[in-house]
Amino acid sequence: MLKQVSDTLLAPSNLSHQSLLNIFDVMSHRHIDYADLYFQLSQDESWVLEDSIIKEGGFHIDRGVGVRAISGEKTGFAYSDQINLASLQQCAEAVKGIAQIKEGNLISPQAFNAVNAVQRYAA
Repeated sequence: MLKQVSDTLLAPSNLSHQSLLNIFDVMSHRHIDYADLYFQLSQDESWVLEDSIIKEGGFHIDRGVGVRAISGEKTGFAYSDQINLASLQQCAEAVKGIAQIKEGNLISPQAFNAVNAVQRYAA
């Protein structure tokens, strides 16, 4: 599942797992309790038939990435409809504004943990 996500969302945008860790590192310079990234990719195709004749057709792709940061009771959220490093960095800068600058040691982001999730639906 992780390979499929990497191949579908990250590779076409020239993103790697390390670049995602760097985004979390940008937010770690503030007092952020929790942060996550949400990637979106949906495609749909529709056809309208009338008397066996195609009257309308459509194909839509929605893709984007959201960044969420939680600091105490405050939540910051930013979204971009483009999945690329510049958009991710801009979103991370926006959401980290909810927190105060930390004094003392910085907390390093934790590495990704690969999980073999049960595939409930076919791709």
